[in-house]
Amino acid sequence: MSHVANPNSLDRGAGAPVGMPISLDPSDWTGFRVEAHRMLDDMIDYIANIRERAVWQPIPDPLRAQLRGDVPLLPTDLAMVHAEFMQNILPFAAGNVHPGFMGWVHGGGTPVGMVAEMLAAGLNANLGGRDHAPVEVERQVVNWVRELFGFPQGATGLFVTGTSMANFISVVVARDVELGFQVRQQGIAADGSKRLTAYGSAAVHGCLAKALDLAGLGSDALRIISTSDRHCIDVEALEQAIREDRRDGFTPFIVVGSAGTVDTGAIDDLTALANLCQREKLWFHVDGAYGALAILAPDLASRLKGIEYADSLAFDFHKWGQVPYDSGFVLIRNGQLHRRSFEFSPAYLKREIRGLAAGAPWPCDFGPDLSRGFHALKVWFTLKVHGTEAIGAVISQTCELARYLEALVADSSELELLAPVELNIVCFRYRAEDSDRINEQIVVELQECGSVAPSTTRLNGRVAIRVAIVNHRTSRVEIRTLVDETLALGRALAGNSVSRQSTDGTPENGSLTNMQLALRSVETQLQLKPDSTTLLFQRACFLEQTGRLQEARGVYLDLLAREPSHLDALKCLGNLLLASRETSEARRLYELAIEYHPDHPPCRANLGNLMIKGGEHEAARDQFEHALRVDPNYRPAHAGLSFVLGHLGDPERATWHRSKAFQDRCVVVTPYRGTKSPIIVLELVSTTGGNIRTDDYLSDRAFQRILVTTEFYDPNTVLPPHHLVVNAIGEADGASAALTGALSVLAHTEAPVINPPAAVLATGRCEIMQRLSHIPNLITARTLTLSREQLLASDAAATLALHGFSFPLLLRSPGFHGGEHFLRVEVLEDLAAAVNELPGDDLFVIQYLDARGADGNSRKYRVMMVDGKLYPLHVAISGNWKIHYYSADMADCPEHRAEDAAFLADMDGVLGQRAVAALQQIQRTLGLDYGGIDFGLTERGEVQLFEANATMAVIVPDKDQRWDYRRSAVEKIYRAVWTMLRDRAIKGPPSSK
Repeated sequence: MSHVANPNSLDRGAGAPVGMPISLDPSDWTGFRVEAHRMLDDMIDYIANIRERAVWQPIPDPLRAQLRGDVPLLPTDLAMVHAEFMQNILPFAAGNVHPGFMGWVHGGGTPVGMVAEMLAAGLNANLGGRDHAPVEVERQVVNWVRELFGFPQGATGLFVTGTSMANFISVVVARDVELGFQVRQQGIAADGSKRLTAYGSAAVHGCLAKALDLAGLGSDALRIISTSDRHCIDVEALEQAIREDRRDGFTPFIVVGSAGTVDTGAIDDLTALANLCQREKLWFHVDGAYGALAILAPDLASRLKGIEYADSLAFDFHKWGQVPYDSGFVLIRNGQLHRRSFEFSPAYLKREIRGLAAGAPWPCDFGPDLSRGFHALKVWFTLKVHGTEAIGAVISQTCELARYLEALVADSSELELLAPVELNIVCFRYRAEDSDRINEQIVVELQECGSVAPSTTRLNGRVAIRVAIVNHRTSRVEIRTLVDETLALGRALAGNSVSRQSTDGTPENGSLTNMQLALRSVETQLQLKPDSTTLLFQRACFLEQTGRLQEARGVYLDLLAREPSHLDALKCLGNLLLASRETSEARRLYELAIEYHPDHPPCRANLGNLMIKGGEHEAARDQFEHALRVDPNYRPAHAGLSFVLGHLGDPERATWHRSKAFQDRCVVVTPYRGTKSPIIVLELVSTTGGNIRTDDYLSDRAFQRILVTTEFYDPNTVLPPHHLVVNAIGEADGASAALTGALSVLAHTEAPVINPPAAVLATGRCEIMQRLSHIPNLITARTLTLSREQLLASDAAATLALHGFSFPLLLRSPGFHGGEHFLRVEVLEDLAAAVNELPGDDLFVIQYLDARGADGNSRKYRVMMVDGKLYPLHVAISGNWKIHYYSADMADCPEHRAEDAAFLADMDGVLGQRAVAALQQIQRTLGLDYGGIDFGLTERGEVQLFEANATMAVIVPDKDQRWDYRRSAVEKIYRAVWTMLRDRAIKGPPSSK
């Protein structure tokens, strides 16, 4: 049934109604109500399920032609028109409701704003004037805005379509103030003595020039002032331009300050501009199109200092305010001047004291429009339903996401940041030889793929990918998708390799679909060009991106069979194999890459890092140094060389290279490969070593890791939001500076902390033996730090005896574990040789505890401490005094493995009550959430403590049946750690202090 006027009820011949007057109301109100509810439900569903849709998709040509059809003469059923909307219009909108829309500064709207707009449409109020409640609603919102920005009581405001119109109104008022209000009747030509000039930065919005044009002053009246490296107006250059214009006979009349420039989000020094305008007697206008509403965010409001001195302010509620389009606003400090510029009262608009024509002044007295919609209602609803605090929190959140994107860009050697991130806009690009073309193509491809939609701009003559994060629905998922797909497209377009260090191997659901589409496209092209190595490489990259690693491996090998020197294939396959722990094969490929391309820094650095793992420090140094000769600023080579030099006993040079690697890069966001919202972990790490092996605990399928290099932490750096802090620095002696830095990081977060740095700092070898010496049934080894000079001096024996040491004793270099740089000195005569063999200015002298049993073998037990509980890990049995599980006599001795299995099955029974009680007391004393205890056991059941700290690792056993008995114990520890991390993490939104 039709829900509009029935055409058959009209007498078409005479055009006269049949039976009743013509009305456009529905002939069936019940049916209309049903269809109207369906329409509302469809739009609610559209918003609620927006993530399931593409951000944007091109309009098919047939549909475009259909939308250009002739005007309809006859009625159509409402349900049919609604269906046409759902099919032909809704899917092809710009997409700014979608969280992946980030190309322009468009707000995402809200369901509340949508239904408020429906109410306003139903009311159909004209807010040009007259005395009715909608006008009072607008006046109430004007008062709210005046209070928010600190304007005086006499300030006036007006809802307009957007900031372009608000800027125009401000220019007109400023013009009239300068030329006199008679200009409204006489025109600007009447006063030919004044040639007005306006001033704005090089980043000012283009609508300002248009406003000057419409105001009759001409766009040439706008003087463009240079900007700083942060894209803010140069105030000194502005003053000079004003002086020069006055000298040349011009009349400066307005200065435009930007509160959030369109390209980069820069905020001019508004206080400085206000002071200048006061001195020069100029109108001070602020274009705050989107940035002005940062006044609602406590962490951002101070950056708008000076906005309260503006003579006029223009901004939009439909951007950061999330109000549906359109909803611009202009605020004028002097309401009388504002009214004088627009007031007009013909006879048919006469204001009365009483009746419907009362209520002067009317809104039309403050702007050019007489016919005005009820724009204020959706703002009124939004502010009342959500409150300014929630809107401010959304604004802060978008800026936090921008910093997150900034960190991802900084963390990738393939991406380049093109402007400082001031608010919520990030401008970056993919590094390539033909960068402008490739980045323009990346943006078009991203838009057409439909998962994210950035835009482009030009900064300093270079094309930038511009990301404006405005939508309250946008999350880290969309930001990661943007980076993943930018990298994938950039590599495919530029022929660069896939760096597993800077991208996710398994993209999120949305990006996975797009990668599959890209893969399908490449495979189609390969059918036409089967010999194309470029397409073959792109196919391998997309296979790897979509998680089809074995297939990717095969394609890389096929490519290398055709072109053995293909650099990107060698590097990509090497990275893939390294991630699969096929170290020897990865090394072979890196070596081949260097053989064909000896001056490629990434391959040199990759090989150097593999050499470090194998203990080949001198050879690794050669690789890093070669990479730095080619590229002196290559950070990974500086990082690797700093580690090598520290190991080789050159701390001064190690420190210099460490600074080059990590300075200004204290926060690094690692890839997240999961499909659900992650637990975001702030992981505190040291650049000098001594870190806990967290890779297996903090799975990138569940945790998003944000690494903070604490030695280089700048307190002015804003920490990204996070649910949990994990202090991964476990070495108290070798990483004390990092732990001290970690303490300063904690001053800037309120999230729970795993292994507080203060607790770890108290686990140095000397300190811990003293702290634990009071525990019953615990034997601690006397431990002392002595300098190399003291140990090599002629009175070394007396020094040692003075401190209670006798031979044999142990010497160890601080900061090393796993038996490295650890010697037993049998007699005094061997002391000098042992000292000279060890690195470091200071050495630990440790009392030797004989851990041999009746069978002559030494035993070292390891128990892990997790969240207040003890978990057995292994007992290593060896004929050597220096016991390391993987160098002990375990693999070839079934009896030893049986003893190990018995310990894992019944720790309390094997150790005895006295030893278990001592271990529990150790755990309580240390106060670590995670750590380990290495110890021996005397015949009397006493614990011989070797060490207890947070550095101990839990290694998953090799795929060998001999170790099957250990897997359950290791799994229990992993499960305990995962449970602790999950339970300690903040529930709900992440924290950012």
